[in-house]
Amino acid sequence: MLIRTAPTGKTAPRLINDLLDHDPRHAFKHGGRNLLADPAPRYRGKGSLGPRKDNMDCRHKLMKKEHQTNAPRPDDERPDDSTEYKVAAYCSACLYHFDITANFRQRNDRKTPCNLSDESNPLHHLRLAKSQTSKEHKEKHGMDKYDQWTEAHRFVCSGTECPLVVDIKISPPRLNHHMLSYIFDTAKLEARGRREIKNDPERYQGMSPIKPLQALGYLRQYLSDAKGAKSKTELKKIARRNKKYMLTFADECDELFKYLDFVPIEEASPEPEDGPNCFWQLPIITDINRNFIADVLHEIDLLMVMRPQDEGSRTTVFHVPALKDIERSLGCFDYPKRNRTVDLSIEEHPYYISLGAVDNFTDKYLEWAYERQCECDPSNKPYYLDCLADLANGRESADLQTRLVMATSAGELGLKVIEDSYRYFNLNPDSVEGDGHIMGLYKSRIESAPRQKDEARECLLNIAKHRNSEKIEALANDKTMSFEEALEFLGISADTASDSIEASAVALSLESSDKAKIARALRVIANQRSGDFTLQRAAAAMESGSGGSTLDVGDAYNRLQIGSRGVPDEIVFTYYQSLSNGAPSGSKDSYTEALRVIALDRQSNFLLRKLEDPNADVQASTSEPVGLDNIGNTCYLNSLLQYYYTINPVRDMVINFHQHRMGLNDEDIKNKRVGGRIVDKSEIIKAQKFVEELHNLFENLKTASSRSVKPTRELAELTIFSSAAVADFRRASISSPHGPPNLSSIMDGPVYGPQWPPPPPLPTTVEEDIEMIDHPRNKIAENGDDSSEATLVDLEQLPPSYDESTGNEESSLGDDAVMVNGEDSSPDKPSALEKPPPIPPRNKSGLVIQTNENKDLLPNDELWKFGSQQDVTEVIGNVMFRLQCAIKPTSIEETSGAQIDIIRDTFFGANTVYTQKAQSLERKTEAWPSIIVFPGKVGRDIYEALDVVYDEQQVEIDNTTVPQYASLSKLPPILQIHIQRTDFDHETHRAFKNRNPVVFPETIYLDRYVDTGDPNSAIMRRRREAWGWKEQLRTLEARYAALKNDQAQISVLDALSATGDFVSSLQEEEIEGIEVDPALPEALEERISEVATELEAITGRIDDLRSRIQGQFIDMREYEYKLQSVFIHRGEAGGGHYWIYIYDFEHDIWREYNDEWVSEVKDRRTIFEHQGGAGGTPYYLVYVKSSDIKNLVNAVCRDVQEVQVTDTTEEWPDSMENGISAALNEDEDSPEMRHVEHAKPRPLRPKPSVLEQPSTWDDDAWKENEGLNDGASVDPNGGRW
Repeated sequence: MLIRTAPTGKTAPRLINDLLDHDPRHAFKHGGRNLLADPAPRYRGKGSLGPRKDNMDCRHKLMKKEHQTNAPRPDDERPDDSTEYKVAAYCSACLYHFDITANFRQRNDRKTPCNLSDESNPLHHLRLAKSQTSKEHKEKHGMDKYDQWTEAHRFVCSGTECPLVVDIKISPPRLNHHMLSYIFDTAKLEARGRREIKNDPERYQGMSPIKPLQALGYLRQYLSDAKGAKSKTELKKIARRNKKYMLTFADECDELFKYLDFVPIEEASPEPEDGPNCFWQLPIITDINRNFIADVLHEIDLLMVMRPQDEGSRTTVFHVPALKDIERSLGCFDYPKRNRTVDLSIEEHPYYISLGAVDNFTDKYLEWAYERQCECDPSNKPYYLDCLADLANGRESADLQTRLVMATSAGELGLKVIEDSYRYFNLNPDSVEGDGHIMGLYKSRIESAPRQKDEARECLLNIAKHRNSEKIEALANDKTMSFEEALEFLGISADTASDSIEASAVALSLESSDKAKIARALRVIANQRSGDFTLQRAAAAMESGSGGSTLDVGDAYNRLQIGSRGVPDEIVFTYYQSLSNGAPSGSKDSYTEALRVIALDRQSNFLLRKLEDPNADVQASTSEPVGLDNIGNTCYLNSLLQYYYTINPVRDMVINFHQHRMGLNDEDIKNKRVGGRIVDKSEIIKAQKFVEELHNLFENLKTASSRSVKPTRELAELTIFSSAAVADFRRASISSPHGPPNLSSIMDGPVYGPQWPPPPPLPTTVEEDIEMIDHPRNKIAENGDDSSEATLVDLEQLPPSYDESTGNEESSLGDDAVMVNGEDSSPDKPSALEKPPPIPPRNKSGLVIQTNENKDLLPNDELWKFGSQQDVTEVIGNVMFRLQCAIKPTSIEETSGAQIDIIRDTFFGANTVYTQKAQSLERKTEAWPSIIVFPGKVGRDIYEALDVVYDEQQVEIDNTTVPQYASLSKLPPILQIHIQRTDFDHETHRAFKNRNPVVFPETIYLDRYVDTGDPNSAIMRRRREAWGWKEQLRTLEARYAALKNDQAQISVLDALSATGDFVSSLQEEEIEGIEVDPALPEALEERISEVATELEAITGRIDDLRSRIQGQFIDMREYEYKLQSVFIHRGEAGGGHYWIYIYDFEHDIWREYNDEWVSEVKDRRTIFEHQGGAGGTPYYLVYVKSSDIKNLVNAVCRDVQEVQVTDTTEEWPDSMENGISAALNEDEDSPEMRHVEHAKPRPLRPKPSVLEQPSTWDDDAWKENEGLNDGASVDPNGGRW
């Protein structure tokens, strides 16, 4: 017995892979190395190892011996301590035999086998226990043809509780080359047959020599008959004088027949002079030779398949693959894989083999294999760490990189690092030198070369960890730089001037990559000179500008455990702090290096400042937009608000609202029509309240010094809820005992897009108002906030409504009531204010101004929950409707009486729909704010989607089918395209999201759709020609689909071919009672040829038509539009997360607006390849007319002013007038004192009431106080109304 125990091991999939690769015939070609049993050699780079396999080696294709196999049947069968599995197999290529036994009974002290559901032991990890060769076995037990194996190996599972013992026995073919030569050698058979025919030509008249295929067939028949005999009496005898026997075997094959257990028999002949009759009795099948004979039959079947076709027909024998049975027996069937398919032509990286893993392991399994290998073979742990590191880089795996960072943080080192560290001091890892000698080498090195101190120190620290030496580690961790070392390093003297020192540092930085050390040297000298500010600033600049790190940007993100490069700076810094706080000094340095690399790659002043001082207050840049905080499931609202802020006409109108405000006199209101209906006064008031809130937000977006601002809840409610939706909600909340319904139930069906315009509100009763007063404050949102498909936020986290923030439990129902500090301050009550309050400050960073004008808003959490997961497109209609209601018209449309205004002029286009009636061509013009397109069943590009809207269609009018098409009669400056992804399943009665892609370019041309007014114009002729091509294309595609028949998973061509094969087999077998028309096979072949020819012709015609359609309008580029915004949704039809990409035309960059985070998009493929999956799908596109881009959009509109804040304490009256409340912090100790923050240069004045009530402010005192003598009022941010 050869004992070959090894500390290393291999997982069950690795063992199976090695078994399939191991060819026992050619082991000598690999230097005697056994792929199955020997440990994998260390890989030290390309060319360090020879080929793992030879081209002549067999990659075994194992087939199962059904009656010799006992494998688990169901996939989830669990073994116990009485289980033993065995898989007997043979290779269909090299004919070797393999017995794999999985024994769970031998190791009685272990009771829990490894299994896929056990995270600690998902797979068996098998270590070699012993091996034996055939030579050793023969010497001990003698020769046995029934058990003639070449090698045997035993493996045991390294799992602490797993009892598995695996025995693998490999045997050569039962029919060796010598035995086969009797019947497999064509020349021998030819000579044998000709000799017999020559000796007795009359007896063998008409016969010819036998082919190897026939000889194998006869032998197979003999053995099959023997195997099928139920008793010895049923065994047939083979007459040795039989003509077929003589031509095939004659007297030369006795050795073969005896080897196969045939028994020679002699019987007396009826004619004594003829001598005895000689026979072969078929083998008697016993338990001793049963498997042996079965194996020979398997080999004969395979040998017959290998013979040339011209030797004749053969019986088809099906071989059952054994791989799944082996995997089930070893507990690794259908384990989680990185890829379902394996490319056997690509050789696995040696590092996988060293870890005992396979290349289709998931990252989790690969990490587990690494951990188990380290446990079994701790002395080689550094090498295994190198293996994992290289594989992690190759896979670009963030999870494995995280594991490496953890290992590095724990002080683990790779073998390459250890060897390089010793080599730095001209040593090797096996050096027997003491710690003192190594420390002396280090000191000598840094004395002779001070500039190499950091490199030497790092190598010394690695050696300390490898040797586990506290002395060496203490010396390596001494990072102090003396004043003399700093001078020496910079090449200056103690009396060199500061500006000259800075110049020397800059010159040195051009030669050295170690700018951090240069900065440290500058700080040492600065401290020596009592904090020289010039040198301190130079040191900070040196660190901020250092770009000499060898760390790759991707590795820097991995080191900080950041999975995506698109996360904002704040998140990056948070990761850095969480890792560096409390980390060892070496690890902290590595994190600092990673953060600096990221900061430089991003050119982030924020991160560079935070590196210098983690507590620094970094102001927002005036060249970048700011984000919007999510106040509770309002990511869609934030996307919409950011979009509108970039539209110049909208932003200018909102900021200068006083110039566009709609008057509230009865005559104007009486004639006001928006979206085809009359608007009442209450809607106008609410709309103007909405624009006022939007005005405040836009001012914050323009002037805030913080990186994000927070929309008020009032703005969110006014944006989200139309008057009609609120009325419906109120009725539903009263009628339903289970709370308010969802949006679909309110709208009586699935919602497919923006409701435009909102219908007029229904009257509400006092009882309904009372119902809405209740505040379910203690309720928690039912949806979890950890869902990948939604961004749900607990209602307790939502910003309180005004009533909640002031402590009110009820809202007054009176039209003029204003709640102040919980009291009803109606106009008819006497006011206690005698003078106006001090002027509040201008908005500071992060400060959100909220007014008390919320009596019409609904601070009901159930209503908020109802609206907080609506689609953006459901809100767009309400927003645009409110904007139009709030402003005065610029003109009136003559036909409808609807108002024309800035919003309509900016966003509205119009289609002219042409319907061909019997006697005339009817025209109908319809205005629209956006075009709705659909992704279709397989996806399409934007032009194909628009074609569905504008191409000719057959419609039914008055029970008559007529053609109808549309043209663009008015092109909007801002073109909004809604990709309608919400669909409805009429079987399940549920909405679902269509994720099919809609491909959109950065530039589109609308010439093909523009209305010329002339049905016979050149553009219409082109359109009609394209329509004809599309009709042909649809017909051809339908025919192609019918021929391919994908739904049935078999094409017509394949079905015809299979039918032909079946008919041919019927003809060959000549089954009684079944007659086959002789002409049928030929007819089938002709039809197959016809179908193939038709498919080829259809494919060519389809390609030609598609090319024509695509090029039909390519030269028409007058009406050009550029992509400006892309709304993205991730989730399902019922909810999810939203963000938006907006293009900055001035700086040629795209930015991602994701709630409070606004970041530049480095790779534009993230936008234009956003076509489904976890990354989300585009569902709303905005294009801008190219000829007027500068006037229409501006991505960055910022005006940040330095605010000087003073802190004063002033006397404050204990009463207020008109319900106007400033943002005050009340001093609990002194009710007569108020804490007020003043900001200049711009004052903040409460805006006028929307009802324009008489004000009791002392306007003269106000003007005198602020110098506003022109009588103009100002908004809450100091701007004029």
